[in-house]
Amino acid sequence: MEITDSESLLHASMEHSPIGMALTRMDGSWIDVNPALCDILGYSKSELMVAGFKQVTLPEDREATVATARALVASGRKSVRLEKRYIHASGRIVEAVLYLTVVRDAAGTPVMYISQITDVTAARQLEFLKSEFIHTVNHELRTPLTGIMGALQLLEGTAARDLPGPTRGLLDIASRNCKRLKSLLDDILEMEQVAAGDSLDEPEEVDLADIVEGAVGAMREKSEAAAIPVHVVSHVPSVMCQTHSQRLMRVLRILLSNAIKYSDPKGDVTVRLERVDGAARISVRNIGLPIPDAMRDFIFQPFVLGEPSDTRRKQGGGLGLAIAHNLTTSIGGRIGFTSDEAETRFWVDLPMPAGMQRGAAAS
Repeated sequence: MEITDSESLLHASMEHSPIGMALTRMDGSWIDVNPALCDILGYSKSELMVAGFKQVTLPEDREATVATARALVASGRKSVRLEKRYIHASGRIVEAVLYLTVVRDAAGTPVMYISQITDVTAARQLEFLKSEFIHTVNHELRTPLTGIMGALQLLEGTAARDLPGPTRGLLDIASRNCKRLKSLLDDILEMEQVAAGDSLDEPEEVDLADIVEGAVGAMREKSEAAAIPVHVVSHVPSVMCQTHSQRLMRVLRILLSNAIKYSDPKGDVTVRLERVDGAARISVRNIGLPIPDAMRDFIFQPFVLGEPSDTRRKQGGGLGLAIAHNLTTSIGGRIGFTSDEAETRFWVDLPMPAGMQRGAAAS
């Protein structure tokens, strides 16, 4: 292959790239590898060129890699992402993310692959350790917490009326804080389960109006206690959708809980169901202080709380919206928000099959 200026530039870029890179012929033999890939796999360049990609790929992943490369060429697509495992020169396993790009000539004939390889072994190990830590702490805290809550409930049920006023106040504080801690532990555990893809119920055809009514009903006690009424508005009598009803119900309960919590006193919450651009949209609106600008880019990340003064007034663990985001993504939906001085509105869009998209789109 004639070395052109562009190819020389490519080789120079490879030499200085912090990401592992390789140029591969269509038969699977390497044309070139860069220093970063040599560092990732623990070989010198000459050793790696002789070894070839098959020898440094975990046997269980070899056929899958070849099949993916062939499918990429056959599909006419330009690139694909896959996770695979390599064998380090020391014998240990290297977990990596591979971006494979096929290069075609002017006639469209594939001439080589460009591989970009990132070592994610440490990140995977950290994720595992974090998960193990969370499960261990959750278990170790939940067991004594259950005993404490049981003792407090017994006191509240049998002896509270005989206790002096200040002591009853301390008992109430202890009980509220136990419930907060249990709620936080539940949220942490749910966050891990969602991230791991656990407990995904089967999709089913449902009427979203029923899901909305169910979520509103589940939050009725909280809305009444806060004196924040919840109203349901629908532009369509029925919106059928194929979705995971339990996860969607959980998302709506989180959004309703936040809307009630952050509403102005004597305000209200409105839930709206409509069709927007071929999707089913459920929005939850409340009137209150707008979301601070500094929070907006991170609102769906774990442990994001409001302004310090507001956080003390509205206590929480900062996991609800992160859970809602992960749940919505897991069922193929999208979640977003708008917030200004007039109102804050969170919305969830769910894709609708063509056969279910009846009626005009709502404006």
